[in-house]
Amino acid sequence: MRIRPLLIATALLSSLLGAVVAYLVLTVPNDIQAATLLRQARKQISAGHNDEARQSLARIIQQYPRTDAAAAATVAMATIADQERHELMKSIAAQKQAIDGQQKQIADLAQKVETLASAPPPAPPTPKASAPAKKTKKHTQKRTRHRRRHR
Repeated sequence: MRIRPLLIATALLSSLLGAVVAYLVLTVPNDIQAATLLRQARKQISAGHNDEARQSLARIIQQYPRTDAAAAATVAMATIADQERHELMKSIAAQKQAIDGQQKQIADLAQKVETLASAPPPAPPTPKASAPAKKTKKHTQKRTRHRRRHR
């Protein structure tokens, strides 16, 4: 009768040990594969390929949801989204500044056009009385006089 409780304890212990081994066999490869995908995604992020990295991170979250890599992938996706949002805000601010500058230029040009339009038109030139034309001398060749030597 002492053997029966010993046998039950041994069966429970082996079942528990089998469950741990099965858990490790099933989860360790998933952790390794998820970690590999996470490293690949981080390389893509550092190279500036955010779209590809986002796809890799989403694959980690979908295929290996209960791994540490999935939690890290979630954080990395949030970080990428935050960075892109900040870059977009900077771009929008730069565009607003450019638009403001262009609007100032347009307002200045409109004011100049309005000033020119409100000014009276210039008076037409008055015809001047024609003065008698000066006689122009024709250019003649100068004759050089040679001195003659007297003998």
